[in-house]
Amino acid sequence: MINWWYTELGEPEKNKLLEAFSEKRMTLSRSVREVEELFAALLHVPYTVMVNSGSSALLMALLALDIQPGDEVIVPSLTWIATAQAPGILHAKVKLCDCTSTAPIIDLGQLEKIVSAKTKVIIPVHLNGRECDMEAIQKIASRFGTRIIEDACKAMFSKGKNGFLGTIGDLGCYSLGMISLVSVGYGGLVVTRSKEIYEKLKKIRDHGVQRTPESYPYLGFNFKISDLLASLAIPQLQNLEKRAQSSVALHDYYSQSLKHPDISILPIDKKSGKVPVYAEAYSERREDVIFYLQEKGIQTSRYHLPIHHAHYLRADGFFPNADRFARNSFILPSGPSQKIEDISFVVETLNQFACSCGANA
Repeated sequence: MINWWYTELGEPEKNKLLEAFSEKRMTLSRSVREVEELFAALLHVPYTVMVNSGSSALLMALLALDIQPGDEVIVPSLTWIATAQAPGILHAKVKLCDCTSTAPIIDLGQLEKIVSAKTKVIIPVHLNGRECDMEAIQKIASRFGTRIIEDACKAMFSKGKNGFLGTIGDLGCYSLGMISLVSVGYGGLVVTRSKEIYEKLKKIRDHGVQRTPESYPYLGFNFKISDLLASLAIPQLQNLEKRAQSSVALHDYYSQSLKHPDISILPIDKKSGKVPVYAEAYSERREDVIFYLQEKGIQTSRYHLPIHHAHYLRADGFFPNADRFARNSFILPSGPSQKIEDISFVVETLNQFACSCGANA
């Protein structure tokens, strides 16, 4: 079976983990600080806080901006549910926006229609390394004094026109989960250019507590990550360029080698510095293709259900583009450690599927 995701943790990660274990660094300690410093240097951003997941990063970012019950937060419908659950947990009003007809990123035209003086935060999602138009979003937000939290959980080290995605808005959130360029199992990061927000985030990560002298200035929770997990990120960050190049090369191979009139690879502008985490295919015959690949020992992953299907969000409106992408898109075997011979077999198998369809037509 060729798994749909493969990232390899080798001797460097093992050695860092054993080092942290032997030094009994079970809680937040030196490895966490090293990851924060490495990440900040790579992204050219002054302040980074490592946490226990990308989902926690989103929730912490909202807490840092003092989002209150009833505050309006705009989220694209085509994203992982965590993007909407973070404001939902705070009892904010989640307002959903469709994606464009050509790419699974937020539709600026619809955003213009739904943003208002009630909107406290916009959360653009840079899905799979694609850049939402941050200049346009910033202009829209500036008219209402709206803050911006970038969900870059699936856009680590993708470059935009004005810097790395996630470093342009008020805060940026990243995931270090398994389906990431850098994987530690569960982990995340929040970045900001504001020292005030940074100091607040550090307290929110630790139950909102001011330690010396002890006081409780902010609402927070235990969002800390163990040094054991953090240690796994260090060798990967030190080897980041190779991992990114591997992901770009994999996406290029699929894009250039797959030949089928009914199956396409969703495009990403890699020449301008975008780094896809995985390769997404699009087909109106998706279920037939997935079944065919499964029979050949090839695993895939369907796009997530759009979040307007979550009844508890009480979403208003229609989201045809999000529904269409979710219905027809799926992820082919990907990951920075996928073997080229396996990817070649996947493409060959898909092209054989094309031939058999033509023969039966």
